[in-house]
Amino acid sequence: MAGRASAPRARLGKDARAALSRRAGRIRLFPAVTAALLAGLGVAVAAYAFLRWLTPVDPSKQAAEIDVTRVALTVVAGVGGVVALVIAYRRQRDLEQSRFVERFGAAAAQLGATDVAVRIAGVYAMAGVADESDGRRRQQCIDVLCGYLRLPYDPELGANHQSKLIVKRRRTVRDRSQVGAEQEQHLEYRQNDREVRATIVRVIADHLRPAAEYSWSANDFDFRTAHLEDTEFSNTTFAGTCRFERATFSGTTRLDGATFTNDVGFGQVTFAGIATFDGATFCGHARFGRTTFGNYAGFRGVTFFDTAEFDGTTFSDAAGFHGTTWYGRAGFDRTTFAEMVGFGQATFMRTAGFGHTTFAGYAGFRDATFSQEAGFGDAKFANLAEFQGARFVRGAWFGGATFSGDAVFDRATFSLGLGFVGTTFGGGAVFDGATFSGDAVFDGATFSGDAVFDGAAFFGETRFLGVDFGGRVIRFVSPRQWGPPAPVFDWDQDSSQKPGNVLPQDWPPVPEEAS
Repeated sequence: MAGRASAPRARLGKDARAALSRRAGRIRLFPAVTAALLAGLGVAVAAYAFLRWLTPVDPSKQAAEIDVTRVALTVVAGVGGVVALVIAYRRQRDLEQSRFVERFGAAAAQLGATDVAVRIAGVYAMAGVADESDGRRRQQCIDVLCGYLRLPYDPELGANHQSKLIVKRRRTVRDRSQVGAEQEQHLEYRQNDREVRATIVRVIADHLRPAAEYSWSANDFDFRTAHLEDTEFSNTTFAGTCRFERATFSGTTRLDGATFTNDVGFGQVTFAGIATFDGATFCGHARFGRTTFGNYAGFRGVTFFDTAEFDGTTFSDAAGFHGTTWYGRAGFDRTTFAEMVGFGQATFMRTAGFGHTTFAGYAGFRDATFSQEAGFGDAKFANLAEFQGARFVRGAWFGGATFSGDAVFDRATFSLGLGFVGTTFGGGAVFDGATFSGDAVFDGATFSGDAVFDGAAFFGETRFLGVDFGGRVIRFVSPRQWGPPAPVFDWDQDSSQKPGNVLPQDWPPVPEEAS
């Protein structure tokens, strides 16, 4: 906790110093000189009093005229020195500002050039200005580089030399004199823009790695709506805010080993704030292996068209992937995984939200740990869903979820409330060896395939009221624990009403130790 708190405190102190510097810079010269003189006078009076206290003088003796003159000249010299220092400081500050404006303007002009070589040179020029700046000036340079990535971009035309496209259309107007006339539409493109954009991403990533001579990790990055191709942000550190809402990632996206301690980040990245990918689109392979999200991570409405890997990831706020640890809230509501996705050995330290999420391919949550509430309400699992060995420490909600393939929960542990109300199990449902320590409600659930609860342990209040057990085999054989209280079924008062496909035939089941 101390490590996570130190980064925000350091950044707060830096922001406070920057704000103080800005306020001091806005003071006019005469008030600045006056304030400096008053401060100097105060220091002189304090020093005089302190020296008088250390070395008492004889008040009966009068000072010689030469001593009085010497003191007066010393005071005048001190005043002149203070004035000179203030003026020199203001002159140096204005000189630095003028130099920054000149270099910043030149780099921005290069980025806007038509020639691709000039634009690439502009990227490095803008990075050089950022390296020699700090505070707001460095942030300005970074904002320009991120802003370039947010400009309209056509991937099909980004790699060639085409700079203009002319489209001719026949005009369809009511004026008969214009019938048959053609209308031209000129579309301007930046030549070889893919190379420029790739250079910007590489420059930013290099400044976010531990070995960077000039680190930009504490700054903010705004990639909203940007189109990013084959993004490589591995081993980077983001300690400021990083936003990727509605961004498009084409090709392979590398976020391996990322650490998001606050706002967001990629590949072995450290983020000091909130990770926001809401509405983003990953067209290719997305790799979040060993990633750490230190605060809130938002993936609401994200679409993964290809495989999504989150092995060994740590989510300290909201999220959850393979080997992941979350200390905050994981927001994956209404996200679509078109291919396989893995959250194996993930640890969700705070709420994990997967409501209305679509898992079109394999969904793996093997040995995942949900330390707080896990919400899968109305989620759709079109393929195999594996939760073997998963630990649900707090409540787990699968109400209204649909498992079209097999749902595997063997050896899973449900410590508190569990809800499968209205859940549809279209394939096999495997709960053998599962532990239900808290309340577990399966009311209104539908089992269309085989369901196995062999060796399960029921310690809390468990209900199977209004459940459709279908026509396949449903097994509750040799439970490790059958209450108290014992699970509740519709046929508890009349065992003759028990469906024949529910085993064992001799009801209620006999616990394993008693058999």
